[in-house]
Amino acid sequence: MKKMIKTIITLAIVMTGLLISGCTDSEPASQQQFNHNLPVVPVAVNVTIGEALADPYAHETIRVTGIVNQTINVMGYTYMEITDSTGSLWVAGYSTQLDNGTEITATGNLNIEFTSPTMGRTFDIILFADSISGGNTSVSNSPHGSGTIMAGDINVTPVDGGTRIEDIKSMSAQLDGQVVKVSAVVVKNVVLIDDYFLTLDDGTGELKARCPNTFNVSLGDSVVVTGTVMTDVDLGSGYYYEVLLQITDVE
Repeated sequence: MKKMIKTIITLAIVMTGLLISGCTDSEPASQQQFNHNLPVVPVAVNVTIGEALADPYAHETIRVTGIVNQTINVMGYTYMEITDSTGSLWVAGYSTQLDNGTEITATGNLNIEFTSPTMGRTFDIILFADSISGGNTSVSNSPHGSGTIMAGDINVTPVDGGTRIEDIKSMSAQLDGQVVKVSAVVVKNVVLIDDYFLTLDDGTGELKARCPNTFNVSLGDSVVVTGTVMTDVDLGSGYYYEVLLQITDVE
């Protein structure tokens, strides 16, 4: 009898240990799942221009330093060619004043075979800069930063039958699903696999827009776009937009 009681007690202790272990293991698993769903912020990798040119797909976000050789200003943006001891690279960022010979550091993502109708040329490789610093300038294109373009700097005359961005945003509920025409300047352009993700500004406000890459759209372009107004758009990974324009035509 004593042997049987001892066996029962031993089994009870073992089962209690398993239950405690099970409870302990479940909590980290839940925490791991929570972290997995958080958006991943890309880390900028320091590279030389030669390394960027040799393998433009190696890193999502890069940081390069070089000397400004030349700059070309278009509406809202500055294109600049920079050079280090390993090569030369074109960089595009918000409008800024830079003297030739200035050393700058640019952070952003590389784009391949980018065509700029405004400049009438195609760049084999170009860096779309989220931030540029150096000399007496510090410019950010980041959606959480501040750029040199303010709403007051842009004043686009609406086309006949067009809708102002401030009206689209204020009447988004009524315009949801409706087709509108907007005349604006492209103040931000993120190149995706199948689309451009644009920020449009007509002087009355900014509007996010998704545009098929079958259209040629460049930073700083003045465009007339036609598209469908969409509200409460959730693209996942924390990207939510109260109003988004799905572009179907670009003039």
